[in-house]
Amino acid sequence: MNKITAEIYEQNPERYTLVKGNVQGAPSCRFVNTSDWVGYDKEKSTFVRFTKSVFKRLVNQIHLKQDFCRFSIDT
Repeated sequence: MNKITAEIYEQNPERYTLVKGNVQGAPSCRFVNTSDWVGYDKEKSTFVRFTKSVFKRLVNQIHLKQDFCRFSIDT
């Protein structure tokens, strides 16, 4: 599985995303059966491994979107 560093990610951030760890074909986690989130390269249609900094950035983006949606519904 390719490792995506912050430098690689910044060259084309739209290319990479996080998907739920239970999607078909997702690799299993080394420590548990499934991961909550798995990196995905949309251009090559393959799973990738993000460095910690990239992974945290993408997870935070997901949480911000979820918080915004909840805020929009509540107001």
